[in-house]
Amino acid sequence: MSSFSDDQATRVDLSDRFLGTLLGSAIGDAFGMPVEGSSAEQIHDRYGWIESYLPRTDSRGNELEAAGEMTDDTEMMLCHVESLVSTGGLVDPENTGMRFLRLLNSESRRFMGRTTIESLELADKTGEFQDGLGGERRAGNGVAMRIAPIGLIHSVGRFNHEVFVREVMRAGLITHSNPEALNGAVAIAYGVRLQVTGEVPPDVLGDEICSFIDEDIVSRKIRQAAHLAAREGLRLDDNDAHLEHLTSIGTSGYVAESVAAAVYCAIVARQDLRKGIELATNAGGDTDTVAAMAGALIGAHAGASSFPLALVEGLAGRAYILVAGPGLYETAMQRAGLYVRLRQR
Repeated sequence: MSSFSDDQATRVDLSDRFLGTLLGSAIGDAFGMPVEGSSAEQIHDRYGWIESYLPRTDSRGNELEAAGEMTDDTEMMLCHVESLVSTGGLVDPENTGMRFLRLLNSESRRFMGRTTIESLELADKTGEFQDGLGGERRAGNGVAMRIAPIGLIHSVGRFNHEVFVREVMRAGLITHSNPEALNGAVAIAYGVRLQVTGEVPPDVLGDEICSFIDEDIVSRKIRQAAHLAAREGLRLDDNDAHLEHLTSIGTSGYVAESVAAAVYCAIVARQDLRKGIELATNAGGDTDTVAAMAGALIGAHAGASSFPLALVEGLAGRAYILVAGPGLYETAMQRAGLYVRLRQR
């Protein structure tokens, strides 16, 4: 069996795309996890080309994380899912923040970035979950990596630009206030929404995102990614060319680089989740996060029914996500129905 669904002709519906977004993000996270922080050269020298889940090991070969394990990228994303379901689809920073604190005080802390940790420690002391830290050196991807559920919840019903951006900001300010970090989060959330609704094909995704977000280094990097992805004669199987392009874009934890790299992978891979996360992983850098964001964008377009079975079955914690996806979809439908009833009064 080659895919998650026996029925290759099954129409990709909205529910399948919700699940595809969450599952694609988690698969990308687990796929890139073993080599986070490694360069493309180091990955090539050690593995050749990564094309399956691998364990994370130390320099002596001792296993630190099992193959298929997820990191804080997925765990924090699922905190957003849980919070949205519990509030009926509305962003509640305290509700979400308390869930983040439980992760902070667990083994998941070892995966978290410095800004996330310091912001949550501050929130734990003050009880205020809108004082995420800012500053020039805090333009990381800690919000963008987890923000896909906000894009999903706004993909059903009438789209309100201002409400959407405000809710992304409220979700982001729990840990980050750097403008680039927040703009990168808007980019991913909006990209997910565009792909779930099917409003645009992947090849114009970068341009559409840039027309929506603020004009800064994040948008400039995404434009660069879109331009490189559109190169005439570029083949999906030309790994060397793709890695060269990703090196040019950058794949570090800096939000402008990692968001643009994820958009590049989503554009060139289109519906091919495996190819997209392979490119994100083998390019090195912040591999788990770039692959997670790319996986969310690809999954939002392709739907979970298109995923290779091996990637689904090899994912630790998949059972929870298989429940979380339909749960968030049902919440989004109920939220949209509520808005319809309110407008009719």
